[in-house]
Amino acid sequence: MSADTRASDPAGAGEFPRAFYTIIRTIDRFSDVTGKLIALTMLFLVVTISYEVVMRYGFNAPTIWVYESSFMANGAAFMLGCGYALYKGAHVRTDIYWENYSERTKGIVDMISYILLFYPVMITFMLVSFDAALHSYDTGERSQESVWRAIMWPFRATIPLSAALLMIQGVSEVLKCWYQIQFGREFEHKEKIEI
Repeated sequence: MSADTRASDPAGAGEFPRAFYTIIRTIDRFSDVTGKLIALTMLFLVVTISYEVVMRYGFNAPTIWVYESSFMANGAAFMLGCGYALYKGAHVRTDIYWENYSERTKGIVDMISYILLFYPVMITFMLVSFDAALHSYDTGERSQESVWRAIMWPFRATIPLSAALLMIQGVSEVLKCWYQIQFGREFEHKEKIEI
């Protein structure tokens, strides 16, 4: 983690509870590891799509499973990677006024946004999508996209799981906002990046 040195060393700072530093570091490490593991899905996509190209154009024997497996893997990776993107600061932010705000004001705006918007939406999203995944499992739902007829519940289960991963990282972000409000400086500086 590339945390600001003032934030990364709670010993001697005496300004922010030591447990909060531990929680932030643990959650950030978790999001970093899960994000990198989820990124391995792209290797699966490269291998399967390459296989499809060789089979289709080299041997005139297209597969029935690559299309569905590739869009499911890509969709799952996109959704499950949202917590990692939040950790890295890669989500979209409107910067029209943001750069003119003080660090404390930025922390207040972010904290209010997390509490009033982020968590209610994510909790609703998780509950609704969990019911959909459970229904898919109970009914044995299968895809209608191809004759492969893939089982759908694992794909549907990635939606509530992604909401849970986002909310876990959200705890770290809320604590960082609290730090920013309390001390008028960022817990850690995040450059605008693209993942």
